[in-house]
Amino acid sequence: MKRVLEAHRGIPLLALCAIGAGLSVASGAIHVHLWNIAYRDVKQGHLNVLFMVQAIACFAAAAAVLAMRNILATVGNAVLLLGTYAGYLITRYHGWFGFDPGKGIDTSWAKWAMVTELAGAVVLIVAAVAMARSDSTSAPAGLAAPVTT
Repeated sequence: MKRVLEAHRGIPLLALCAIGAGLSVASGAIHVHLWNIAYRDVKQGHLNVLFMVQAIACFAAAAAVLAMRNILATVGNAVLLLGTYAGYLITRYHGWFGFDPGKGIDTSWAKWAMVTELAGAVVLIVAAVAMARSDSTSAPAGLAAPVTT
């Protein structure tokens, strides 16, 4: 468990965390925008609330990834993004607690959200795998530890 919670260092891991967190923030921002222009009035299935919960969760998860830089935060954020993507697919093709738009929610914003969520999940999973394979106590990538004889 300790390995899952350790903070990781190094420019490549920091870059992956920053990109993944940025994509999570973008997904949250898209959902705030969609809530503002349409979904605040959709009470069926509590979609109005779910859009805001998703946005807040994305912002918080992005902050956690940047602050903690550990496997737990990156995997948690990736799962959130994949869950949001799955929620979109379920709603579009099967409806969600009484809200059934049919195939009518195929908008450019929905496409941007899907691309953002999938890309963010992939980047965060790559970061988590890199963290699992790295030794957090070693020198950052590209820097060799001094050799003493």
